[in-house]
Amino acid sequence: SAGVDDALAGPFKKSAEKLDIRIRRASERFVEMQAEPKKRIPAEVIAKAHGIIILHKVKAGLGIGGEAGNGVAMVRNKTTGVWSAPAFIASAEGSYGLQIGAQESVIIYVLMNETALKPLLGGSLDVGVDIAATAGPNDTGGKIDTTTMKSPILVYTSAEGLFAGAAFKGGGILPATKNNDVYYGRSMNDILFDPAIRPTATGQHLIDVIQTYAGQDRY
Repeated sequence: SAGVDDALAGPFKKSAEKLDIRIRRASERFVEMQAEPKKRIPAEVIAKAHGIIILHKVKAGLGIGGEAGNGVAMVRNKTTGVWSAPAFIASAEGSYGLQIGAQESVIIYVLMNETALKPLLGGSLDVGVDIAATAGPNDTGGKIDTTTMKSPILVYTSAEGLFAGAAFKGGGILPATKNNDVYYGRSMNDILFDPAIRPTATGQHLIDVIQTYAGQDRY
């Protein structure tokens, strides 16, 4: 009823605004990574991506253990080349391996083929377990190793110590169901794979940023 809708409008509106900020921060984190020559994702890699996950990880305090994280996932329609709206995701505890010691870090997973997208259709992705993940080549101007490019998932991170070509196990990527429901009123699967769901202005800005760094849509 209208009364119920009115009663819910306040908290829902506030939550949607907070989620808008989360998408904006994902854009900012992507730009910050691209400003670091040794961590930058080459335009060639972004241009070939079938999907991108931008994750912010925070290491728990001493005695608690594990890591928590949140972020967004996007996929590109293989027929039209159009990016989906960014869906909200959460990160389950994972093994950092070479990243131990980082209190917080940004991790960007670049999904390079259809195989890497399939687990997202099922609702979750365990990076390095469901699908092989490799530290991606950085943008140092040299020729990109074609073997590395064949990895289903290329990993880039703000944390120190992950070198190009290293195998990576990063833990589970799960849908942030409540966030997706508040912001879009739809499931992660719908947001990523239903072309009828279009991004908000903030989501479109993130897409524009990614396309710019792919060397596309530059004026």
